[in-house]
Amino acid sequence: SGRGSKAFRADLVQGWREFLARRWLWSVIAVWCVYMIAVWGPTVPLVATEVVQEHGPRAYGLVNSALGAGTVVGGLLALRLRPLRMLRAGAIALVGFAAFPASVGAGLGVPAMAAGAAVAGAGMSFWGVMWATSVQTQVPPDVLNRIHAYDVAGSLAMMPVGQALAGPAAGALGADHVLLVAGATSFAVCAALLLIPAVRGLVRVEAAAAGPSGTPAVTGPSPRTQKC
Repeated sequence: SGRGSKAFRADLVQGWREFLARRWLWSVIAVWCVYMIAVWGPTVPLVATEVVQEHGPRAYGLVNSALGAGTVVGGLLALRLRPLRMLRAGAIALVGFAAFPASVGAGLGVPAMAAGAAVAGAGMSFWGVMWATSVQTQVPPDVLNRIHAYDVAGSLAMMPVGQALAGPAAGALGADHVLLVAGATSFAVCAALLLIPAVRGLVRVEAAAAGPSGTPAVTGPSPRTQKC
């Protein structure tokens, strides 16, 4: 109906305004678009191709298992640790992901690739928890779903683009070189996140200090500072 269409458009507009009002949020998503295209996108298909071709499917299973184990460890660490500046801690941990594509691209042995995968899984998992927690606690519940739509559209939607470009890039440069570039880009992405003041300076919201209205209080800078 016309009323439903107007409400939908109003939700989109409100979500966009709330999205732009939080510099830390759109900055991370903008950087993450690059990460999905240049790092995660090519890593998924090219690691599988390289490991299976060079070492066989059993080796790929071992590497994938190490990645999963690292993911569990990273998640447990994220539950245990409560850094004051969660996105800064997450970005530092995310540096470890570079070990995964770089170890495969460098042609290292299976144990080294498995170790790189474990470190990568831990770093990615830790970052994921820090990011999700920041979004859930820094964004008011009434606009969270609207902002999440822009989060998904601006970041995860770029992964298929990276996967589609991985094949032509590997054909032109070689899969090993593309993976090495992915590892270097992973470092660059983490550096970019840490160079953005709104990202590295975002302070954890203390749920226990929530005000009577239900709006979480912020430890450190004022909510206005956190928003931009």
